[in-house]
Amino acid sequence: MKKVRQVIEGNFSLLLVIGLVTGFFVPSFGEFSDEIVIFLTAVLIFLSCADIEIRDFFKVDIFQIGLFTLIRFAVFPLALFYLAQAWFPEFAIGVLLLALMPAGVAVASLCSMSKANVGLGLSLTIISSLLAPAFIPSVFSFLGQVVTVDVWGLFITLVLVVFVPIILYFSLFYKRTQIKNSIKKYNKASSVVILSVILLIVMAAQKHELLANIDTIITATFVMTGLFALFYLFGFLFSLGVDKENRVSFILSSGAMNNSLAVGLAFAYFDAKITLFIVLSEVVWSVYVAAAQWWFSRRATV
Repeated sequence: MKKVRQVIEGNFSLLLVIGLVTGFFVPSFGEFSDEIVIFLTAVLIFLSCADIEIRDFFKVDIFQIGLFTLIRFAVFPLALFYLAQAWFPEFAIGVLLLALMPAGVAVASLCSMSKANVGLGLSLTIISSLLAPAFIPSVFSFLGQVVTVDVWGLFITLVLVVFVPIILYFSLFYKRTQIKNSIKKYNKASSVVILSVILLIVMAAQKHELLANIDTIITATFVMTGLFALFYLFGFLFSLGVDKENRVSFILSSGAMNNSLAVGLAFAYFDAKITLFIVLSEVVWSVYVAAAQWWFSRRATV
């Protein structure tokens, strides 16, 4: 079992690609696809809690984290939305939805593999996730005349996906050492497998839409490639003002956001075109994450 776990953790990018490709060859999960993706996202949040120690929050600069979270996950998304409206209006809502997503559950694993500050990465993930139910509906409410979405339903979904898993873990399992250690032992490998399954489900649900909109796919991929470059660039620019040992954690938290949450929300609350855009983001997200993992891991060994 240990060897299986090590193989899974050591082939993060490969397993994501396998999930993507397999999705083109399996039947769709039908109308339950969005519920399954949202549930699996909640499981990922739950598993990520196993790496958190309450004392870790006292070792980070809360002001620095708060400033980063506010600008990156509330102000920056609005700027990108208005920019996209001017240049690619058909993708503006998709750009906004992606930019609003909190730091992803993969950040901790990426920090660990890159020998970066794992505690900071976890703190950024949890804090941005905890604030997501406030940030995301608030931004869409602010844009109410431009964007039509069920803000209340969005809020409830985010509470269920983010708050419930965290409360469940810390109220029932955090102080039970044996169970806690078991979850922690397998959470990274389990997260990789679950992310791959999410990609499989998404591809299976959207493959016909993808194949029927090749022109849209080309344009969307172009937009997405630039968008993720901006996500990582924001993290890099912000990191210039922090201690050297914390820079990689901020960069990864900015670029490796919780895409699976975006997919679940897109399925539940937005039309097919926006969902297609978000689905494509999984592919670009995977490429960027793989490149970031390779680059920072390589630098960590130099």
